[in-house]
Amino acid sequence: MVKVGNKVSLFSNMGKEGVVIGLVPVKLPKREYAVPVSNTWKLLIEWKDGTKTEEAISDVMRID
Repeated sequence: MVKVGNKVSLFSNMGKEGVVIGLVPVKLPKREYAVPVSNTWKLLIEWKDGTKTEEAISDVMRID
């Protein structure tokens, strides 16, 4: 599981490394029927080059 403070890299660009600095909730569309749905999250990552991006949890891997 990836948490805040973990060192991560993208599956699509393994040379890019960064640190998770936050979790951003993803707003799910309202459903017409009553089925409980849990929150989905994106990771806010600060890369070594100083940029910040939001990435899906499935697109990153922990490199600790």
